[in-house]
Amino acid sequence: MASIVQSNSTSKGKSKAKDEADIQKPQVNFKEKINNDPQPFLHKLKEKLYSLNPLSFQELDSHPYKFELENFTPDPIFLDVKNDVSPFLPLSKTPLIMIDSTEGLEHLLKDLLLQTVIAVDLEHHDSRSYQGITCLMQISTDKSDYIVDTLKLWDQLQPLNQVFCNPKILKIFHAAENDVLWLQRDFGIYVVNLFDTCQAASVLGFERKGLTFLLQHYCQIRISKCYQRADWRIRPLSKEMLNYARGDTHYLIYIYERLKQDLNSCRFYGKLDSSISKEGKEGLLKKCQNPIRSKANETTANETGVKQMLEVWKNSRSICLRRYKIPPKNAYLKTYRKLIQKNNNFNRQQLYALQELCAWRDRVARDEDESPNFVVPNYMLVKITYHLPNNPQDLLHCCSHAPFVQQHLRHIHGIMLKARELDVSSSTAKETRTTSETKEQYNKKDRKGKRTFSLAETSTSRRSTKKRVVGDVSSIIKKSVLVTKTSKVELTNSVCEKRSCTTNKKEIPSQSQNM
Repeated sequence: MASIVQSNSTSKGKSKAKDEADIQKPQVNFKEKINNDPQPFLHKLKEKLYSLNPLSFQELDSHPYKFELENFTPDPIFLDVKNDVSPFLPLSKTPLIMIDSTEGLEHLLKDLLLQTVIAVDLEHHDSRSYQGITCLMQISTDKSDYIVDTLKLWDQLQPLNQVFCNPKILKIFHAAENDVLWLQRDFGIYVVNLFDTCQAASVLGFERKGLTFLLQHYCQIRISKCYQRADWRIRPLSKEMLNYARGDTHYLIYIYERLKQDLNSCRFYGKLDSSISKEGKEGLLKKCQNPIRSKANETTANETGVKQMLEVWKNSRSICLRRYKIPPKNAYLKTYRKLIQKNNNFNRQQLYALQELCAWRDRVARDEDESPNFVVPNYMLVKITYHLPNNPQDLLHCCSHAPFVQQHLRHIHGIMLKARELDVSSSTAKETRTTSETKEQYNKKDRKGKRTFSLAETSTSRRSTKKRVVGDVSSIIKKSVLVTKTSKVELTNSVCEKRSCTTNKKEIPSQSQNM
């Protein structure tokens, strides 16, 4: 049964008492194991409700509600603007109902199907999961606040599509870009008829668009965001966490009505172009707020306001059309590039080691369903790369409290040894990154059918020109290709010339040897 939580009750839950590592991963109790393999994401829909176009089981990687969303227009009742918006109920006078059972879910569904407008938000956790998991779903009506324990009802939530896919029920979110993807990924839930209050704030020209600001602006309420990065897997939830969670949806319906008032009256809170004169600004604002028709523009203020509201729905619809994608196989390269930007003095040994470490960490994170940063933090990857430890004991000194490093010590040590075998070059990560970006530009041209180019860093000697690809760090292991100007000179002679030239040069010690 659904349990009603009294807002003035005390809670024994302690949100900060448990460490992330001490909490049992809820994924182990899911009926279907989470798959982190880098492959196309297939939707989980068992049936398509409110269908205008039949569900194609041959296109499981496409958006199942694309046709319905592209042909959606909000019902005229949602464009009606109230002159007087009823004040919101205080939290103390609003029942908070926990949904953590099948019976409770049925009760919730019956209530939501009677509504025309609801507010929705999610609480997410991504530290002990590779892709992340949705831990809570908050839903508010004009009379009640619901908190759904999604971890307990993980495999039973798809019937909520009766509400979320229903075009006659408006779903209000704030900044729903991630929420719609999490609903798809975890529960096979899709959203039709969304009003994103963040999009409305953008149309109105607010410089600040966060929910905290909208609460201050419209409700004169200040909230703390101290639980924004809380571990929402914790059970039981503390009173403070419950109030924080419900606060994200409790006021949204009221804010939605106030936003519609401002949209309809063509309010604009942003800064107008500085090039416009003072008289021009006053005339522009008066023209927007004047309900009388303008000669220059044969639309009334109300029609303009409706257009602004429809723009919010259009932008919100674009969010609903987003499709979840599993991180690709080379997702680790994004982190690798960020790290070499901050450490652009790494030599080629270190660049190779860092890329291999990032790739290894990503594989382990997928297999263990952990976030890459939980497997090995970024700062620790940089520390290992900087020192290039020569033996396992030194490697462990770089990685205190890193159990995955201990488990894979032999493999990581092998990466260090391979890195140390490479020739040390004076080129740094900054030069390598620039060359890599240039290579990507050439590759884009190649895909358009133009001539294939070989990107090389060339240096001219007395008798030969040496070409070496530096775009991909892993290619450093391969032997350099020597290209001579004279086609009759054999490769063996060129190698000898190379060796004789290098012996006359002063040897530059590697960065790792100078430590």
